[in-house]
Amino acid sequence: MSTLPRRHGAGLAPLGLADALLNLASLSFDELRARYRRLYRRAAPAGLSRDLIARLVAHRLQEQQLGKLDDELARYMAKLARGQETRRRIKTGSVLVREHDGVSHEVVIVPGGFLWNGETHRSLSTLARRITGTTWNGPRFFGLRQQQPARNTP
Repeated sequence: MSTLPRRHGAGLAPLGLADALLNLASLSFDELRARYRRLYRRAAPAGLSRDLIARLVAHRLQEQQLGKLDDELARYMAKLARGQETRRRIKTGSVLVREHDGVSHEVVIVPGGFLWNGETHRSLSTLARRITGTTWNGPRFFGLRQQQPARNTP
């Protein structure tokens, strides 16, 4: 049975990223903790499982090889982790379909707006108002935002 070479120090020949990530599975818990200490320059928190330490080590290896997340993406992911609503980015060419009063309405995402009935509009809310005749939040009307939970007030 062959084993992958282990990278124990900065002076040894580096493994490719894929090999280094695969190699993590063969490391003992103590070896993973040592790898964590080298990469993060502090001891791994005592309560972390082997799996979590391996994931953190893998994350740092990927950051070193591929770079960190840009600030905007990091903020977006932090909001997701906190459960905060974030704006969805819909790709050009996507089609939104909404039925209202028995009529199906298709809206195509185009550069600079939303195509509906041969006209380009800059706002989904404008489209929702034209479709329903009443004021609507466009993203909510087209199902892009979740309904706010009802608040129980005493």
